[in-house]
Amino acid sequence: MAAKFRGAMAEHLAEPAWKTLLARLEAASPEFREVWARHAVVGPANGTKLFRNAEVGLLRLDHTDLWLGPSTGPRLVSYVPADEESRRGVERLTESALARDRA
Repeated sequence: MAAKFRGAMAEHLAEPAWKTLLARLEAASPEFREVWARHAVVGPANGTKLFRNAEVGLLRLDHTDLWLGPSTGPRLVSYVPADEESRRGVERLTESALARDRA
């Protein structure tokens, strides 16, 4: 996880939020400090997944995995629309969910 975080942080070195998160992780975990000191870098696991939704049809979403522990442990997965049609589909789903919440 530390090696993936280091790889991700390379693009955000000047951003205070990333520096703050790094400081919090180092303060909270001696194990993290030890692994961080190794300077290992691992890129994220990426790919594209297809989801068929009854309301908006096919969605193509790029995903990135950030493991938060051992490979069998917790992970953070982000999904981003891979194309304009999927972006519009995700926006329609968001609008639909917000409308249901207001009702």
